[in-house]
Formats: sequence, structure tokens, C-alpha cells
Amino acid sequence: MSLPNIENLQISKVTKNLLLVHQIKASGIFTRCDGVIKLPEKGVNRHAIIIDLNIEPQYANAIYNSFKPISDYICSHTHLDHAAHVHIWSEKGVSIYAPVPEHTNLLDSYNFLNNFGFLEYIDLETGMSFVNSMGYKSCNEVISFKPGDTLRFDNFELQTISFPGHSLGHVGFYFPSEKILHISCMGFDQTQPGVNGFGPWYGFRDCSIEQTIKDINLAEEFFLKKAIQLTSSHSYVVKNPDRTPFNYMRKKIEENQEKVNSALKTLGHKLTISEKTEALLKLDIFFPKRKIKGAMLKIYAFWESWIIRKHIERSIRKNL
Repeated sequence: MSLPNIENLQISKVTKNLLLVHQIKASGIFTRCDGVIKLPEKGVNRHAIIIDLNIEPQYANAIYNSFKPISDYICSHTHLDHAAHVHIWSEKGVSIYAPVPEHTNLLDSYNFLNNFGFLEYIDLETGMSFVNSMGYKSCNEVISFKPGDTLRFDNFELQTISFPGHSLGHVGFYFPSEKILHISCMGFDQTQPGVNGFGPWYGFRDCSIEQTIKDINLAEEFFLKKAIQLTSSHSYVVKNPDRTPFNYMRKKIEENQEKVNSALKTLGHKLTISEKTEALLKLDIFFPKRKIKGAMLKIYAFWESWIIRKHIERSIRKNL
């Protein structure tokens, strides 16, 4: 089939039956992620299936109109860049799937704020202002699955892979018939070779640097043994045996560690972890908070405090 030409969307074939969709420009900072469309295939799936394609409403509507009927939408996790616009698909009667324990975050914005620990750091009004500004609305119904489950739609099988370093429910996807590994939001964020991004994200209470490194190693082994191509939520397509994504992600973590370690040398040794975190938070190591205003300043401070704290704790463990 010929691919539709939709303004501000880049739609490309990964295989004959899989499309990767990228929204080129966005109205907000956490309103989009790349995702996959599984096209209908005789004897396999009768209707199109959307995998983790969170794009702004006008583009979701355009995709729906171009590829309907669409039966199912599978979410990898519920950070806002993956969850803000899932409600669009729900409103159209598409069945929504999301991993436990994060599936309830799609049903209520309070669940999102509370389960990710925002409300331990910011007030509810600030939190609601943030999620509303990103376009979040609740879904009508969500079907939960356990990370690691194999999902079946007609005769189409989609293997989910638990990568909990990024968030507790975060999963990647493996398409066995196409031999494609989609690592979702693990941290490969190069839009093209050589471009520098932030790398792996662990700015929440339940994130783990150590687990993220384990996830990267697992994904690398899985890719080299089973897949022919790798896709991601924020990157270009990589062909086996290119190890660029995994080397890049590990390097970014160590670069972040060095930033924190260098800053720690300027502090006294008797400070607690919380005191060190607060001191380093004022240095704008990761985000230019002096230039950020209003509710978003509190949000970025929340994220950066967790990133800094996790690197401090990692440094302590390494020196024990």
C-alpha cells in the first residue's frame, strides 16, 4: 500500500507490515513519542494495531482516518510523552492496553501524579496544571497486562519485555515474525547518527540507574541474538549488528555520573544525601532552571533532584 502524506508526520516502512511514525514538530515538550503501526495482514491480524504511538490529537486523528479500522493500542508505560494523548484512541473505541502497575495512570490524572511521586514534592494544583498543559485526558477503559506477557490479537503475537529501570511498568516490544525489537523509552534518543541527546531518563522515585544498565545489556543481547532491526521512541532505526544505541546509553549514564561526582568535590563530606542533593540542585547541572518559570520550574526541580540523588547514591555504593 502507498503511505499517506500527512503534514508534520514522518511515516516510514520498517518492514512490509510495520510502519514507524514520527511527529516532526510538537506544541509541547512532552506531547509525543514515535510508535509503530502493525498493518493488517491476511491470516494474521484483521485490523491495524497501534504500538505506543503518542502523538498530538490532530495527527492521531489523521492516522486513524488513514488506517482505520484500528482495533487495539498498546502503551509501553505512562510517562506523559507516552500517555498524554492515548485518550484520543480510547474515544474512538480502540481497546487500550497498558502494563501494571501503571495502567491506572491512564484512568485518572491524580493516579499519574500520585503513583509517580510528584505529590511528595509539589502541590496538587501545580501537578494538575502540568498534566493539563500537556493535553492529558483520561481514557474510558484500560486493559492491563504484566510486563513480559505475550499479547495476542487474532494470530498476531507481540512479546513484551520488562525494562523497569525507566519506570516500573516500562516495556519494550519484540515482533517475532518481523524480528524487530522496539526498546521504547530506554534512552536511545539520537534522531540521527551522531546527534547528542539526554540519554536514559531516571528522574523519578522508582527509577534505577543500576536496573537501567541491566536493561541496556539485556536489550543488547536480545537484539544481537534475535532481531534484525531496532526501533525506539525517540531515535532512528538501527540494523543488527550495530551496537551504537547501547554504547551511547551506557556512555550517557557515565557522563552524568561524572558531572555529579565533579560537583560533589566542592561540598563538605559531612553533608547528608538530601543536603548534597539540594546543594547540587542549585547548580543547574542538568537543566537550566534559572531560565524556567512557574509550574515547570517545580517540575524540572523534581526530576533533577531524583537524577542527582540517584547518582549520589550510586557514587556512595561504588566507594563502599
